[in-house]
Formats: sequence, C-alpha cells, structure tokens
Amino acid sequence: MAQISVEGFKNFFKYYVEESHQQLGIEKLYQLIPLDALDDNSEWMLQYRNQLKDQTNKITQQPITKVQMGLIMNCSPESLPDSLMADFARCVDLYQMDRISIAYFLGQCGHESAGLRYPVEIASGINYENRGDLGNIYPGDGVKFAGTGWIQVTGRYWHQQYSDYLQKNGTFDEKIMEVGKTHTSEKYPWSISGYWWYANNMNDFCKIKPPVDQVGQRVNGKYLPNGYEDRRLYSKKAFEVLGLPYPGN
Repeated sequence: MAQISVEGFKNFFKYYVEESHQQLGIEKLYQLIPLDALDDNSEWMLQYRNQLKDQTNKITQQPITKVQMGLIMNCSPESLPDSLMADFARCVDLYQMDRISIAYFLGQCGHESAGLRYPVEIASGINYENRGDLGNIYPGDGVKFAGTGWIQVTGRYWHQQYSDYLQKNGTFDEKIMEVGKTHTSEKYPWSISGYWWYANNMNDFCKIKPPVDQVGQRVNGKYLPNGYEDRRLYSKKAFEVLGLPYPGN
C-alpha cells in the first residue's frame, strides 16, 4: 500500500506555518509512527478524509444559484466563476446567515461593488492615511487596507480582525496583513465582507426586518446612507429573487 509522505503528513496540522522547529518536530514524529499507520488507507486517514469530504460537500452546497446571483447583481451567470460562488457559500455557512440576512447582505454588497464589478475600492485609499479609527497607524496603511471585498471593508483594524478570525478557525494566511486589499479582494471578496457583517451583529439586526435604509446606515455610517436609492434597488431585487417580502425603506 502507498504510504503518505512526510510532506503530506505535515498538512494535517492546523497551525503549521513552516517554521524550522515545527519542521524538525514533525519529521521526528513521522519517524516514530508505525509503518502500518502511514498506509494511505489506514483507519485514521480514512476517518479524516470522510470528515473532510462532509465539510467540503457542505461548503459547496450553494445558498443561491449563479442565475439568481446574476439576476440580483444584473450580470450574466457566465461571469460568475465557481471560485466566487464557493467563497459566497463559505461566507453564508461560516457566518450562519439565514435567508433574510442574505437578502439584506446582497442588497448592500450590490451597491458597494456596483453589481460585483469592483471587489476593491476605486479610490487609492490615500485619504485613509493616519486614520486611527480604522487602525491605520503605519505609513501606507491607508492605501494598503483601502476598501476591499463586495462591501468595501476598510482599514488595518478590520483586516487584522479578519485574519485573526480565520486563524482561530484553522486557516493561517499571512498575505492578509502582508499584502492587504489586493489579496483579500481577490481571494476573499465575500468572506471578508461577511466577517464585517457578522462582527457587527448584522444577522441579529436583520431578524427584526428593519427598513433597508437603516441597514444601509449601519454599513455606510450615516442616514440616509450614500447611494440609498441604489441600495434600495439592489435590495428589492435580492428580496424578490429569494422569494421574500420586501421590508420597505
């Protein structure tokens, strides 16, 4: 039977970040494991793979279809890659969004991203330099951590919070803080947006079915929010496509 390699064995460790002492420790552990436990079809590996398969199947079950997303965002289903829909599915699953919350969320994301056209803020972000309220305390933070994702998450603070949240849940991605918006906008456009939604208790707020303008106020920071008419249009479409009654403005 084929045996898993040392490199393959390392991948089973959640917080493995390739530091030299970790590599040495894992290699020593590998040498101590009985050969039959390293068989590719050993009981513990089959159990692990079954759990991983269940998790993957759960994630890939789409909350909405590409056609529905295209109708809401006024774009063609063909323009929506599988990776984007998979990130949306992870977002909904990870942050436990119900259908009502999804409708509100998509309405706000539709406006902020101009229908999924801009995963990163158009402006450079230079105006965010030295914004302590956004956690931008180092030179270049304003540009590096300008609006990212479909809801335009802004600032070092939110990037760090998202990075920490992922790490607590078993995913370490140093590029979130090293690269900033150009990485998160490409890899996590839904998930980082959903984290902001989750961290600001938007799921609970949506349960009371507030007017769309009040949801926009929380996202934008003022009432009436910037682009409130556009937010209403995207929200109406989201509620309509999802078969939900529109809560009003």
